[in-house]
Amino acid sequence: MTTVRAFSAEENMRRLKMQKRLTFVVVEGSDDVPLYESCLMMELKNVDFDVIYSGGKKPIQDFLAEHKSNNAMFIVDKDFDDFSTLDARVVALDRYSIENYFICEEVISHSIKFAISCRLQDAAEAFDLTEFVEKITRSIEMLVKVLFYYQRHAVHQLDGKEKQSWSDVFLCENNSWELSSDQILALISRLAPTPKDIVDAEEYFAENFRHPGVLINAFPGKMLKTSLQRYIRQQVMQIKPGAKGKYNNVEDTRALLSSVLHHSSSLKNVLRSVVEFLSRRQLENG
Repeated sequence: MTTVRAFSAEENMRRLKMQKRLTFVVVEGSDDVPLYESCLMMELKNVDFDVIYSGGKKPIQDFLAEHKSNNAMFIVDKDFDDFSTLDARVVALDRYSIENYFICEEVISHSIKFAISCRLQDAAEAFDLTEFVEKITRSIEMLVKVLFYYQRHAVHQLDGKEKQSWSDVFLCENNSWELSSDQILALISRLAPTPKDIVDAEEYFAENFRHPGVLINAFPGKMLKTSLQRYIRQQVMQIKPGAKGKYNNVEDTRALLSSVLHHSSSLKNVLRSVVEFLSRRQLENG
């Protein structure tokens, strides 16, 4: 059986050092590789480059500090850990992670036009994210403050205590796209168990959080994947009740949205300097 050659994060970073004639785009996670490759290939024709993953921000920071090579650009998530290295080779997302760009009417409309068999314009007019964004924003208002405080500050004060895991917590109500207040309160209680912790989290957030725009863009997109999938499914069934078999689970929905992610104008703007770099490298290499 044919298998796909997979490099580890460590092997990828070694390739950057060894294969200096090649052109690379380095992203953080392995799941991000096909997303970025697809988006960049839609903007570029007949340009050779390889998208690889580093396994996180630390290997990228170490590489930038040690090497001045100009054969790569690095794309990092915004998340809660601001990337402190100032380097022209780095592009930082303006949303928490690439999954946050799925929460976009442009992207979703391009996807659901196939499910409801209509023109893009009709899909865009029929689908509306307003209710989703408004209700999710209200639900996460305190949680995002606690997550930011915990990840940026509290976790560094644990003194040997076990770090709380929070990124995989399921937040949805049963059989609904809306978030469960009980689930959210339970997570808040784990990360900020005392009234003082809550006050500290709010003060820290007010003093240190810098993210103009829609709050939902600053919240971990992966934690909203089920909510978004259920919302899209509900909207599609309301528009076309006979559209069965579409957006029934998170993984299928992610795949459908991934295939049209390149339509996000926000993501295109972020990646513009990467596209320019790849085009320039292609000219330089003939």
